Parts: sequence; C-alpha cells; structure tokens
Amino acid sequence: MKDCTRYAPMIGSREGELPPEEARALASHVAGCASCQAWAANLAATEGLVSEALLASAAGRDFAPFVDQVMARVTPAPVRVLEWLRAHRRTAAALLAPMLAAAALIVYVSVGGGSAQVASLELAAEGEATTVIQTADGPIVLLAPEGST
Repeated sequence: MKDCTRYAPMIGSREGELPPEEARALASHVAGCASCQAWAANLAATEGLVSEALLASAAGRDFAPFVDQVMARVTPAPVRVLEWLRAHRRTAAALLAPMLAAAALIVYVSVGGGSAQVASLELAAEGEATTVIQTADGPIVLLAPEGST
C-alpha cells in the first residue's frame, strides 16, 4: 500500500513527464498491482469520455462570430501608427526632428549631382578650452575666450 501511495499520483502522467527511472518504476509497480491497474484503467476510460465530449461540444459550436470579433479588433498597421502618434505627440516630435535633419542632409548631398565632397570631421576636446576639428582641408583649432570655462 505504501508503494500505491507513492505511484498513484503518477499514473495519469503523459509520456516524457516523468524521468526515465521513475517511469520504469511506475510501469513495474502497475504491472504487479491490481489496485493500480484498476485505477489506470478507470483514469483512461474517464479521459477518453471527457475528450470525446469536448470534441463533440467543439464540433457543435459556431466559431464564426468569434473570428469576426477578433478580425474587427485587428487594425491595419498605418492606423495603429497614427493612433500612437496622436497619443504620444511629444515623443513623436522628438523622434521626428533628427529624422528630418538626416533626410535634409541626404537630399542636400545628393542634389549636388555627385560633385559635392563630404569631408570627414573628427572632433577632439582638450580640457575645457580648446577644440580641434579635423577636416579634409586641415585642422581647425577653436580656442575659448579668456576667463570662460
């Protein structure tokens, strides 16, 4: 009876739920215990009846209204973006400014017809007074006025 108390809760387990050694011990116990064999048979019959009843209930139900309700809630992406922009105006403005600046720079460079040269800039600050900007034409040194920090 002590073994039945240990193995009875495991009888309804699915394949792979138990570690292999426990599954073997359960199978060995059920093979030699008439009480646990009866419990397993009763559980299997109940499971079969419940699954058939659930399938029959699902087959008799019309899910079309559910599908229509779900599809009504699903909105196209542009509508969702516009709703988000309306709800978050300040964040949208903060994100829009750098994007417009980048677009303007791209248009400015591309309108030049390929003759525009884009110089690489390297900025370095030494302390708080001097700033050096490296351009294609050479370095530019910016000095802070005296007394300003």
